[in-house]
Amino acid sequence: MSNRAIYRISAFLVFLVSMVVYYLTMAATVSFWDAGEFIATSYILGIPHSPGTPLYVLVGRVFSMLPLVLSTAQKVNLLSVTFAALGVLMAYLIMVQVCQFMFGKPRSALDRFIQYLGPAVGAFFLTFSDTYWFDATESEVYSLSAFVMGLCTLLAVQWLKNPAGELSRDSREKIISAAGREEGKQLITRREKESRGHSRNLIYLIIYLLSLGIGFHLGTILVYGGVLVMLLMIKNKSFSNFELLVFTFGLAVFVADMTLHKQSSLTLVGLVVFAALVIWSTLSEGKFALTATTLLILGISVHLFLYIRSGLNPAIDEVDPENWRSLYAHLRREQYPPLQIFSRKASFAFQFQHFMDYYREQYRMLGDRMLGPFNLGKASVAIPTALGLYGIVSNFFRERKTWVLNFTSLFLNSLGLIVFLNFSDHEVRERDYFYGGAFYFFSIFIGIGASAFMILLFDYLKKRRESLVRWVVPVGLVLLLCSLLPSGYHWFSHDRSHNFIPRDYAYNMLAGLEPDAILFTNGDNDTFPLWYIQYVENFRSDVRVANLSLLNTDWYIKQCRDEPPRVPISMTDLEIERLRPVPLKDGGVAWKCDLAVQHIINQTNWSRPIYFAVTTPREKWAPYAQYLEMQGMVRKLTPLPGEFLINEFMMKRNFEDIFEFRGFLTAEGKRDNSMYKSYDTNVMFTNFSVASMELASLNSRRKDYSEAVRWAELALELNPGFDFAKKYLGIYYLRNGQADKAMGHYMKMIGENPNRGEFWIGLASVQEETRQLELALQTLHKGTEMAPEYRDIFGHG
Repeated sequence: MSNRAIYRISAFLVFLVSMVVYYLTMAATVSFWDAGEFIATSYILGIPHSPGTPLYVLVGRVFSMLPLVLSTAQKVNLLSVTFAALGVLMAYLIMVQVCQFMFGKPRSALDRFIQYLGPAVGAFFLTFSDTYWFDATESEVYSLSAFVMGLCTLLAVQWLKNPAGELSRDSREKIISAAGREEGKQLITRREKESRGHSRNLIYLIIYLLSLGIGFHLGTILVYGGVLVMLLMIKNKSFSNFELLVFTFGLAVFVADMTLHKQSSLTLVGLVVFAALVIWSTLSEGKFALTATTLLILGISVHLFLYIRSGLNPAIDEVDPENWRSLYAHLRREQYPPLQIFSRKASFAFQFQHFMDYYREQYRMLGDRMLGPFNLGKASVAIPTALGLYGIVSNFFRERKTWVLNFTSLFLNSLGLIVFLNFSDHEVRERDYFYGGAFYFFSIFIGIGASAFMILLFDYLKKRRESLVRWVVPVGLVLLLCSLLPSGYHWFSHDRSHNFIPRDYAYNMLAGLEPDAILFTNGDNDTFPLWYIQYVENFRSDVRVANLSLLNTDWYIKQCRDEPPRVPISMTDLEIERLRPVPLKDGGVAWKCDLAVQHIINQTNWSRPIYFAVTTPREKWAPYAQYLEMQGMVRKLTPLPGEFLINEFMMKRNFEDIFEFRGFLTAEGKRDNSMYKSYDTNVMFTNFSVASMELASLNSRRKDYSEAVRWAELALELNPGFDFAKKYLGIYYLRNGQADKAMGHYMKMIGENPNRGEFWIGLASVQEETRQLELALQTLHKGTEMAPEYRDIFGHG
């Protein structure tokens, strides 16, 4: 079998494995965070949050219309699955090409084994890496961005094979031999002109693809750094370094304006200088800078979709970019605070450690398996790390140009982003997805390192005249096995094929509301899944979801006023724009969203039901606390004041007849541990535990302890770590005459948390109630030792 055939078959198998794995673990429906917004905007051709990702929306819309037996959410999820698998394919092809630059084309079966298996090792480490796999199975932009980065890098490697577009000596001799010397020279000149044009076109294609890729995610452009440095290293090429640097200056002005957005005047000056340089370059050097700039403009022109579509007022129309000023603000992310590179939000040491924490989870092959004090699971990361580092070193010494291409991209996506993004030590969610490009390019070096290591072993055995196949092949297969092991470690946490939790969360939030309700929500996770279920599943589209964070913006208040389902707002555009924060007597501040909420409540005047999601911060609903009635996942505004208002009928109805708990509770009402639940998911569902404990407390105050036990048990099933339920369930057992259960509960809690004094007190109370006084004293004494801060409560002060 020829090299080309093996190359194609191995590449197809790598793609197939990743495609099948991602499809099998693909999210069953919407996920938390941005996925709900992306699915909804893809389906309705809406405008997502800044900077709008128009190309994702357009491609997502195409996928949503595919004639497949899948739901709309699954079709848009399939978009990430497909492009993630293609991204793995690109990485594999890059690794094979780089290995051929380093070691030459394979000339034997063993050569082919080394040069095709090593990249497979890197490809599978990438396929099963933590961040890349997670992004591959939900509706997000990062898989598409990785694919574009990989494709552009592959094109750059292809360009490197003949950067000047010259014909080889053999080709020249064949042409002269066939056509004669004079005619042959003319033919060679014509062929080389075509070849130079083809070489230059590859760079044009890279520029155009990266410009388009900005429509997926601006971070895609980072791969240009590696391409640029590699191009500058090549002296003999079909364009000059000056032309290249002129274009790069213009690209830098554009990227700086999109990210830093502080001084528009500097951007204007930069563009004027850039225009002058392009004219000068075109007149003195050639058309490369002009053509590249034209392609850049053509690529980013996809953002005009935002302007056109926003003018038609889709249901989701963030920042409302239907005029040029709003479009500019949308692209520059003016809705968010500007990046601060020089004023560090946390120490660089902390930020680097945070990055390394993410890295250590990427390629981990085993769980926590202890060998004495040695954790084999954590240590297993050393194997891919060693391969990657060896790949970097080997590539550097054997072929510097491809090393510069890939290492620059690795550097910019790791240390570069650590400095540029400047994350704080209290981010609202994990930010590993921003470093996906770093893990992508390190995986490439893992594959290069695997082949380089087998070459090293090959050379060593050859010098010692030992059997090459006997040692090299088993080592290669062991490395391949190592690259597959992360699949076992990550599968449970990355399999979302039966995860309906975010969708059910949105359903539970909306299902019990009265018709034409106004629901105030707070952030992404209590808004985006609701948008999805409203606009894609067409469930409870009568409810106006009013996001408090967005109510701080003029455009959103206007949309709530003007677009159905409309919110009663009588303010004019000018009055909305003039809303300013108001200092309060207690020292607090009423922000624009607070003023908007107060205005909406006043204007509604009880004509429509108003609710606050339980996820909204207390300071947002505190002014209305005595008028808010707890109904489960929402608090309803009522006309009559009171303390601790609870609508027991609605709460029981919601829990018993409406709420869905797929993935959290089994049909028998017990904790469902068959599915992985992230920290964010557990935090969101803690709200159900809080509501359930409200019912437990209500029944306890009425001395209906059997009901109190029932609701407290449910709270603990929904979240076994919920402290309030842990503390009071034992008390409810005891008061319900279930002393054995109370004792068992506190014994279990002490086993899990021996330093929690309240559990020792609870156990002693049960023992005292059951006349085990001596044992109760012993328990208190032991509790004093385990939780000395409770000494005074124990009575041993």
